[in-house]
Formats: sequence, structure tokens, C-alpha cells
Amino acid sequence: MASDSWYSTLGFWGVWLFVPILVDGFMAFRYLAATILGRAKRLPIRPVSKAPKGKWPRVSILIPVYNSQEILAACIDSIRRQSYPNELIEILAIDNGSKDESFKVFCEEQQGDFAGSIHWLSTLHQGKPWALNIGIHYAQGDYIINLDSDVVLHEDAIVNMVAAFENDPDLIAATGAVEIRPEAHDNGFMRLVHECEFQEYYFGFNVGRRFQSQAKSLFTLAGAFSGFRRDVLLKTYLYDTSTVGEDTFMTFELQEMFPGKRVSVVTAAVCYTDPIPSIRALYAQRVRWQRGEIEVIAAHPKLAKRGIFHRGFAPVRTLLVDHTLAFPRVTWTFLMPALVFFGYEPSTVLWATVALYAAYTFIEAGTWLTSVLLVVPPSSERLWRGWWVIPLMPAYRYFVFWLRFAGVLTVLTEAHQWRTTDPVTASKRELLQLIGGKGDRKQEQRAA
Repeated sequence: MASDSWYSTLGFWGVWLFVPILVDGFMAFRYLAATILGRAKRLPIRPVSKAPKGKWPRVSILIPVYNSQEILAACIDSIRRQSYPNELIEILAIDNGSKDESFKVFCEEQQGDFAGSIHWLSTLHQGKPWALNIGIHYAQGDYIINLDSDVVLHEDAIVNMVAAFENDPDLIAATGAVEIRPEAHDNGFMRLVHECEFQEYYFGFNVGRRFQSQAKSLFTLAGAFSGFRRDVLLKTYLYDTSTVGEDTFMTFELQEMFPGKRVSVVTAAVCYTDPIPSIRALYAQRVRWQRGEIEVIAAHPKLAKRGIFHRGFAPVRTLLVDHTLAFPRVTWTFLMPALVFFGYEPSTVLWATVALYAAYTFIEAGTWLTSVLLVVPPSSERLWRGWWVIPLMPAYRYFVFWLRFAGVLTVLTEAHQWRTTDPVTASKRELLQLIGGKGDRKQEQRAA
């Protein structure tokens, strides 16, 4: 009887403890094993010594602008300092309804020393997709690079991006590697969030997207920094305005329209973006990402019908991981505390929770080690210094999971919109409206 009880206990708690290893841990340690076995190599950020085909092509860089007066100058300046021949760079800043001094900042930058061309375009339509589509029609370069106004480029980003295209005729689109740059004024809680964000971004682009590219299953070309062959881009329907995930939509279009071509990541083409300024901003960002993912998959039923074992691009696999496998996490959140009311000792539940967190920490250690094996300067120093973040990553990812889960719910409950209000602000607004509505009704009753 004692042995039966021991086996049942082991079986029950084993489900809780082995789920993270079998589900979340599988991909993490698969990446680590592949890296150790040499399937992935360090790709240092260094300038290409000469043009792959003997002559560098012309490049158009599109920068959507919306109230960017504080950040636009740094973005343009990073383009001006590129090792790529400046005379072959065309900068198109496309404004979509800015209400600040963005144009003034642009004019000041336009007067700077730059051998290439730099132009300002305006559109009556608001929204990033409209701005990009206008820029695409005006662009003259053989390659078009989209760049968010809040990022700055590594000095060799453009030359490495273009060299990747020139060396691979099957490469039609590529995302650069987006990294979180450090903030000198970081302190307290937000510093912890920013260090976790850095680890998340670094692994996502330099490991996750790298292996997705090898499997021909890259899911999203980062809107912050991506490059395209101009002739290929003009064969698409350009950027879609019906979803909040226009970058993912474009990725799906390319995967569907050009099945024999490659959509990849160029890890040697690096740009840097500011860390998220607040938890509210993090919420809005992740809800938008998750909502865009669902909207885009729904808009591509042909791709959505591909099974989980389909070789190459199969969105259903992402849905399986992000949504179907969300159930265990939701269950853990509510069932673990409830076990106390079903007769389990609080100490048993506590130790099970600790063991579960330890399992996730072990997985994060494997993830960090994979990044370390692939890291190159200038990010290597920060990654090594950030080893202490490993125990914090499970809590960060768990928090982000709930933000993404909220994105699933917004698809069902809210109209399509780019900016998302966080729950705290939304609750305050609804409460004020409720109070205001009661006050209005009282005034109407008095007047009657």
C-alpha cells in the first residue's frame, strides 16, 4: 500500500515537474545541443571587406515617423555613420501625422554632412503600414530597408545586410538582429526588467530566429529592422492595414508567394533599441504582438492548414506552443494554490512550486549557455555580466506569458486598434465613466 501511495504521488507531481522539461525544455536544449555540435557558428559583427559582386548596389532606407522628435536625430545619425558607401544610401523619412517637432529635427539632420540623399515624405493616412507603402513606391534602391525611428544601427549593419543578399540569390527578405541597449539611468525594478528583456531579445534573434531560418520557418520579420529585395517587395500587396501585425503579415505573404525562396535572419546586421519604459508599455507591446499573430494566421487559411509536422513554414506549430500549451500555465496558476483546499499539505504545495521554478531556472540556464556560445562583441560583455538574471527569467517569462494571453482575449473582446490600454488604466476609466454616468442620471432625475 505504501508503494502504491508513493507511485501515485510520484505520478501526480511528476506531471507538474516534467511538463516544463518535456515542453518548454525540449526546444531550449535542442538549440543548445545543435550549437555544441556545430550547427550554429559565431557570426562576428565586422564589415565586409569588398562588394560580393564587385559593386555595391543602391539602398533605400524607409523610416516611418510619428512624434519622433526625441529619437529621430540619433536614428538618422546612425545611418550617416554607416561603413556602407554613403553615396549609395537613400533615406526616406515618411511622416504619418506627427504633431511634434519631428520635421524640424529632420531639417536639422538634412543639413548635416551626408553623401547620400535624404528626403521627407508626408501622408494623410495615419499608421505605420501606410507610411511604409508610400516609401516603397518612392524608393529607388535595389534593396529596401525598413527602420523604426527609435532604433540606431551598428556601423556595419547595412553592409552586412546587403552582403547577405548579394551572396545568396535565393534570399528575398531578412530581419536584422534587434538588441536592447543599456540605459545608464536604470535602477530598481525596471533595471531587472530591462536586463531580462535584453536576454530575451538576444536569444530570440541570435538563436531562435537563426534556427527558424535554417528550418525555413521564420515567423516574423522584425518591423524595427528588416531588408527586402525591391523587385520582390513590389510583387506583393505591400503592407496590410487590417491587422496590428503588419510585419508578420508581410512575412506570411512572402512565405506563401515565394515558397522556393528564403526568408531569414542576418545576425551580423545589428540595431539597438531602447528598453521598454514601463510595465504599461510592456503590456501594450506584448498584447499587440500576440493579437497581430492571431489576426495574421486567421487571414492566411492556406498556411494555417499546414500540419505541425509540415517541413518548413507551419504557423500551426506556433499556435500550438503559444495557445494550446498555454493551458498548463493557466492551470498551474489557479490549481497549485487550490491543492491546499483539497487536502494537500501547504509545505508539499510550496516544495512542488519551488521544484517547478527550479526546473524552469535550469531551462533558462541552458538558454543562456546557448547565447554565450554564440555571442560576439559588443554584446558578449553584457551577456556575461548578466548571468545573475538567469534565476529571474522564469518569473519574467511567466509574467510576459500572461500579457500575451491577454492579447488572445483582446481579439475576442476589443475592436482592432494599434494602441492598447493597460488593465489598470482601463479599469479606472470604466469606473470614472460609471460614476459619471450615475451623476448624469441623478441630474436628469432632479431636472425632471
